[in-house]
Amino acid sequence: MKLKAVLGDMSQWGEADFAQNCTYIVHDQVSDPNFGIPPAMTSIPRNLTFEYGPDNEVMAVFSKEYIPQGTRFGPLQGDIYTKDNVPKHANRKYFWRFLLHGDSCLE
Repeated sequence: MKLKAVLGDMSQWGEADFAQNCTYIVHDQVSDPNFGIPPAMTSIPRNLTFEYGPDNEVMAVFSKEYIPQGTRFGPLQGDIYTKDNVPKHANRKYFWRFLLHGDSCLE
């Protein structure tokens, strides 16, 4: 018997759907705060790698191996801010922005 993948459109999935259907979960590596490098750079999973530009800035993140549909990365770790309560000293270079129906809901 041949198994058929039927994950379909995952854009409307909720947490329960991911928990039930994800192929596997890729956790971040443990990051040592003594490195002096942002955890966003030192904690990426081992199967991912950065591509650097000519100015030594990270330009993109690539996978070193195939990532099957349904793979889940995370959980994301860090502080949560709304656009109105971001500290003035915060470095937005390492922020993730989450959108809900095209509207910015978190940065």
